[in-house]
Amino acid sequence: MKEFLLSGSRDKTLIKWDLTKDTEFEEDAPLGKAKKLLTGHSHFISQVKLTGDSRYAFSSSWDGTVRLWNMATGRTISKLIGHERDVLSVDLSPDDRQIITGGQDRKIKIWNTRSECKHTVEQNGHTDAVQCVRFYQAKQPALCVTASWDKTIKVWNNTYMTLLYTFKGHTAQVTTLDIVENSSYLASGSRDGKVMVWDIVEGKWCTQQDCDSPVNAVLFSPKLYWLVIATEKGIKILNLPNQTWIQADIRATSKKQNEDRSEKNLACKSLCFNKSGSHLYSGWSDNFIRVYKIDTKTATTE
Repeated sequence: MKEFLLSGSRDKTLIKWDLTKDTEFEEDAPLGKAKKLLTGHSHFISQVKLTGDSRYAFSSSWDGTVRLWNMATGRTISKLIGHERDVLSVDLSPDDRQIITGGQDRKIKIWNTRSECKHTVEQNGHTDAVQCVRFYQAKQPALCVTASWDKTIKVWNNTYMTLLYTFKGHTAQVTTLDIVENSSYLASGSRDGKVMVWDIVEGKWCTQQDCDSPVNAVLFSPKLYWLVIATEKGIKILNLPNQTWIQADIRATSKKQNEDRSEKNLACKSLCFNKSGSHLYSGWSDNFIRVYKIDTKTATTE
């Protein structure tokens, strides 16, 4: 299957993008073409998650639902209905057999692929909205990790959703999580402007960095020992082994027609790498997706 990008927006839609080949890259030229517009949600889309084979995708929304989409047709196959308020996050287990969701109703729910809610966490749950949910499959039994506006991160045994650890350290809403494949490292970002790294198998704090701005997304590089951080001021890239900034400030100004002369820095809202880890895709507050090519030889972004 040809690689594509799937984006979700506050305009209530998802877009499937055909990507430009690396050899065709030109500065300021469009790097993707909108192939399909997916409509159906009645409120902001908070997160999108592709299945392992990229044939299907889940999207969570402030309309209180999660939709399962067929990527070939662009149509909704089914809806996950059960949260009482906005659904803020969705994730899919690596074997594509379980879905986890978190919402503003403070609930964490586990679903099967038939869109049936199999479990709602009732004990030791968060005391405020659940902003981010993640599966971690490298350990058996598998783990789930959740982050909340209550400033905590919780690690759960996925088999019975029993609480293993509660991580405390952030002083504001925890907004984002990412996990390194085949390791035990978890990164978290918060409105307090800090990113923290934890060991979710040992249940301990490892390190932290101050980003001087509320953090919207964190993302481990699949190739390098980097943590990419999206903030209200732009993008920062941290070299994890020596805790130094590879790029301290990747900033952008608006490309909207009525704002093109503005010098105000935009907020970066979301991040993802392509499959090879050679390009970083980032969503910004002017509604544009910007693409950065990773130069692994000099360990910089272009």
